Amino acid sequence: MDIVPFVMLTVNTRYITRWVGGGLLLLIPVFNFLSLGYLTKTSNLLMVGGIGLPTWDDRSEIWKDGAKLLYIFILYEALPSFLFSCGFFLSSFGNLVTALLGWILKWLAACAFVGCSFFLPFGFCAFAENREVRNAFEFEKILSAVKNVLPHYILGFVVTAACLYVTYKLHRIPFLLGFILSSALTYYVFLIATFYFTQLFRKGRLPAEREGE
Repeated sequence: MDIVPFVMLTVNTRYITRWVGGGLLLLIPVFNFLSLGYLTKTSNLLMVGGIGLPTWDDRSEIWKDGAKLLYIFILYEALPSFLFSCGFFLSSFGNLVTALLGWILKWLAACAFVGCSFFLPFGFCAFAENREVRNAFEFEKILSAVKNVLPHYILGFVVTAACLYVTYKLHRIPFLLGFILSSALTYYVFLIATFYFTQLFRKGRLPAEREGE
């Protein structure tokens, strides 16, 4: 995966300001489209074998890519969001039957969230390759790529989720410091995950490409 050299590169003074800026914008509505779009641009650069981090040139395109990525995320998580909303609604009635149904739906929502989120990294990579939203929903190709690198994929997914949990907890640090640290380090986790899953996506789809040739 060569992830260590990439980490060393991202803390180089030439590149560190590029992702820190994105991190500070991550939790600010509308502006965070730029942060998401920069991840797309990074994945696109890595997809063609580029080295380093992309610049922030053409911010309008970066912003549009971020809006598309958020749209993809919303669609991926539509089912768990719907189940959780139904569960919360039923729980609000206060009687035993609806409370039980509400608990079941919330549990199903949690399972659906994990299941839908599991394929999101490669869905993101498929989108980032040529910035076509529909590519993120070509589940047959995504599933095939995941199966080809399943152990590494699961490892990356679990480690990323654990790191995001830790960086989220940093917001409890008092004053503005916690917000800044949580936002910047959460974005950094996304950046490292972008590198990891993009390289994995390139590796995972190679067998299928060879069969088609």
